[in-house]
This record gives sequence, C-alpha cells and structure tokens, in this order.
Amino acid sequence: MAFFVTSRTKNSFSDLSLKFLLAFAFFVFGLSCLTPPPALANGNPRYASIVMDAESGRILHERYADKSLHPASLVKMMTLLMAFEAIEKGEISLRDRITVSKYATTMIPSKLDLPAGSTIRVEDAIYALVTKSANDIAVAIGEKIGGSESRFADQMTKRAHEIGMNRTYFKNASGLHHPGQVSSARDMAKLGQFIIRNYPKYYDYFSTRNFTYMGKSYHNHNRLMESYPGMDGFKTGYIGASGFNLVASVKRNNNRLIGVVFGGQTASSRNAHMKQLLDQSFKELDDILVAKSMPIPEHKPKKLTRLSALAPQDNIEDMGKWADLNPMLQNKAFQALIGEGDYDPAETRRFETGLLAVAAVKGVYDDQNTQETATPALTSRRTGNWSIQVGAFESRVKTDKAIKIAQQSLQGELAQASAVIVPLRTQKGWLFRGRLDGYSKDEALRACAQLKKDCLPISPQAH
Repeated sequence: MAFFVTSRTKNSFSDLSLKFLLAFAFFVFGLSCLTPPPALANGNPRYASIVMDAESGRILHERYADKSLHPASLVKMMTLLMAFEAIEKGEISLRDRITVSKYATTMIPSKLDLPAGSTIRVEDAIYALVTKSANDIAVAIGEKIGGSESRFADQMTKRAHEIGMNRTYFKNASGLHHPGQVSSARDMAKLGQFIIRNYPKYYDYFSTRNFTYMGKSYHNHNRLMESYPGMDGFKTGYIGASGFNLVASVKRNNNRLIGVVFGGQTASSRNAHMKQLLDQSFKELDDILVAKSMPIPEHKPKKLTRLSALAPQDNIEDMGKWADLNPMLQNKAFQALIGEGDYDPAETRRFETGLLAVAAVKGVYDDQNTQETATPALTSRRTGNWSIQVGAFESRVKTDKAIKIAQQSLQGELAQASAVIVPLRTQKGWLFRGRLDGYSKDEALRACAQLKKDCLPISPQAH
C-alpha cells in the first residue's frame, strides 16, 4: 500500500517534532532547576581547599588539602618571605635598589614592564608583588637574593621544607607555569600562618590595596578585601594549569582564619566559594580564650609537688596553692558547678584541667608520680626561646601521643626539649596544643625538618 505524503502530512510531522523538542527542552530545564548546581569541587581535578585557625593551627575545614597542585602566583608569598628574612638578616634593606635584568624583562604579564638595567627599591618591589603580582619584579627579587632565579627557587624549596611545607617544590620566583612547581592547600595555609606569626610587621604589606609607581596606579587583585569584613591580606594566583587560586586571611573578634582555595573556574566563583567556607568556619569557631604559654601536667596526678621545668607566671599571684587535686574536686562548690546528680565526664574533665592548669602554672607539683604519664620526665632544661608545635587536638590523649611520637622521632639533643601543652578553652571544651620548648631558632627549624609533618616553628614573639 502506497503512503502519500501531502503538505498537510509534512506540517503534522513538523508540529510533532517541534512539540517533542519543546517538551524535551522543558524536561531538561526542569531537571536543572530541581538539581542543585555542582559544587566547585565536583569534577574539578584542580580543586582543593582548607580553612585554618591561625592561632592554634586547628583545621576547621579541608578537602583534598594534601593534593599536589600548581600554586601559580601564590608562589610570590614565598618569594616575599625570603625577602623579609633577608631584610631581617641585614642582607638587604627596604631602601636598597634591585636591578632588573634582561632575563627578568622577558617574563610574560602580569608585570611592571621596566626596561633592562633599570632599578627599583626593595620596598617598591614588595608592593609590586602584593598588588600587581609583577612577574618581572619577582624574578628581579630572586636574582638579588639568590644570585639567579634557579638558585633562588632551590633556596625557596629548602626553606619551605624547613617550615613544614613538605609537599611543596618551587621552580621559579613568580609562579609562572612549570610542571614541577607544586604545592598543596595545607602547605599554603602553613606558609600564611608562618608569615603572620613570625613576621607580623611585614604581613601588613599584604593588606595594601593600591600602589602607585612612576605615575601608574595598581590595584590589588584580591577584591574580597573590599567586600568581605575582616579580610586584610594575602594573595591571588592564576595560570591555565591551576585555575583561580586564593589564600585569604581574615580577622574577626580577635580570631584569625586562613582560607585557601585552589582551582576556581573563575575569579568570582572562587571568591564566592571562599566566602562560603569562611562563613561556615566562623560559625564553627567558638569565642576562644587563649591561655598563652600555660603548661599543664599529665593526667590526674595524685600528688602535687614541684615541676622545675615550668616558668613562673606573674598574673596569678592571687590563686591559692593546692596540695592535692581530689579534695578540690570534692568541694561542694565545684560539684555544684560540675552538675549535681548528673555525672558528666566531659564537664568534670574540663574542671579538672582548669584546676591542674592553675596549679601547674603555680609550679607546685611534680608529675613523676603520675599514673598515666605520656611524656618522659625531664632531665635537663633547654634555654632557647623558640618552640615547635607538633599538634593541636580536642583530645588531651591525642596531644600527649603527638608529643611522645615527636620526642621519639627527634634525634640527639633535639629530643631533649621540654614538653609543654598550651590549652585553649572554648565553649564546647578544651583544645590542647602540644609543643616542645627551649630551642634556638636553628634548632626549631631542624626539629621541624626531622619531623616533616604537622610541625610549626614558633618564634618568641608568637608565644
């Protein structure tokens, strides 16, 4: 039987096709409305993020934080740290002039585009890296300090490993793409924390929003500093291999967070994601009362005598001396505070820790009779004023374990440091920071180089 196609039949097929396509389009659109947009991390091999409490090192958020990725211009944070340390050593000064080599002028933008043979003051070079992210000036700084950019990159890598950035390898001073130049979100957070703690006066450079040089004005690429309350520094980065990266530092109510995002699809999506992570982390962060340099003893000592390793504190002279912990815990006033008729082990432990902390600072006990000793008794007292932090945990047991592992891992005289636990009290309980104290600066750096993971050198100014 023959089938004859008339013009009316053709129109019917066209109408059906159009209706089908429209129905399919609405179906797909409906799915897109019902399905939430994918997160920045989903299907993005360049993504990683972390949020750290700058004071304690506590990690409030992390995702793929140890993944090896390309840092792009975040490298300039390390370039600037090297410059700050060279200034502190007297090797260069802020007023010194850096010569721009012919090689430096070959760098691709972003750049100041100064001619070969011209000079720029060290301080202006710092501003150029912070605001313009000038690649040519980064190379010039590297050549000034290291003699050549490649030698400077080797020095950067060595220094990075000394401060615990063990997944980081630098190949240049600018962050321009090199397949072997990698870091991680965690390492970049460590770098930010190290700068803030040990070079606070130089950290202020990272808050510069505008810089004018030779009649031209340059605006900081981190636009979140203009819109996100409390954000006052650090660095953006972008190359094709990395996506849009950002290290950000924010201070609110005496709490400072460091956020790191790698692999943004655009600058705006990266910024929006950073805001989201920081907002969530600030909600989680309690109002923290920092007990600066307050050592506490091992678990529940039966007798309180003297621990010679503890330094005296002047701000607790009005506190009473307690000869025994148990009578204090049995005191009716303390029992009422802990909770009458409803035993709460966590709450009881908080009060025990508070009492022990005060007694410890008073220097009235010896922990040699402690039943649950995790840290060996000290045989000698080191006299250096640097320390290293080997962990920060909500669990006291985990902190003890981290200290013990660190002491067992260290070699020679570095293992003889004093074990100190510095507690932070929060509304939800205690956060315990485990430290080894009494190092010189060189010893602290060598100790962290031996431990490699989760070790932070702490200068006297940061105690």
